[in-house]
Amino acid sequence: MERKMSEIKLIASDMDMTFLKADGTYNHERFTKLLDRLEQEGIHFAVASGRSLWMVEDIFGDLSSRLDYVVENGAYVLAQGKVVADPKLNAQEIADFEAFFVDKPEAFLLAAGAKGLYYRGKIANYPSLETMPTKLVELFKKGQSLADFSQIPIDEEIFKMTAIVPVTSVEAISAEYNNQRTLTLKATPSGYGAIDFIKEGYHKAWGLEQLLKHYGLSQDQLMVFGDDVNDLEMMRFAGQAYAMKNAKSAVKAVANQVIASNEAEGVLATIEAYLDKI
Repeated sequence: MERKMSEIKLIASDMDMTFLKADGTYNHERFTKLLDRLEQEGIHFAVASGRSLWMVEDIFGDLSSRLDYVVENGAYVLAQGKVVADPKLNAQEIADFEAFFVDKPEAFLLAAGAKGLYYRGKIANYPSLETMPTKLVELFKKGQSLADFSQIPIDEEIFKMTAIVPVTSVEAISAEYNNQRTLTLKATPSGYGAIDFIKEGYHKAWGLEQLLKHYGLSQDQLMVFGDDVNDLEMMRFAGQAYAMKNAKSAVKAVANQVIASNEAEGVLATIEAYLDKI
């Protein structure tokens, strides 16, 4: 898809299978040098992920304070450490989500909040987690186990619910949930058998729009990278959208260019090439 190349001032990348390699790592030295160059040009770099803030901050470590965040699939947005937007779920929405999965005992359910992660039951009881990267499961273990989500601390703010199910069930369960008009959350597959549930109308593109408004920028000044269906909205929204070689066909269809895979560090190479032309 051809799009006009404008002066880019915000770059956003999905994490899993886009910026990160399959083992959950990235080239720290190369990215550090790239981040230095971006800052010299006044270009912001944002993490656009279905993961929680504390998870991605853990990934970037010493670099985390230099990044912006559109996490929880767009439901939690931070610019330079300042909360820009955080549409929270209410108790009824959480209860309705939990009730939907009553007859689906194979689903591992999580709630992502400002203070931490909460999951129902015991991790060892869910074979569906076997499809998840080991590092991600280890991060889940840092969360708090609850008998049910009514036990979430009353002062906690929940931005997103997640269900991890057998990969073969993702599309059917997502469709079943979204077809129930009485439910106010939207189900969006996010990879590895995970389905994220956030408020209808909120997604990565919405979160990035809030960042652009915060900085006084236009969508033509936004460059994004993605691979999966939860990246579709931001791919359509951005002035420049790049799909990974390993991306889903639907994502490639809306991108203006397909680049090297996540394993080949396609995101870093593409940004470097853009900076070289400035």
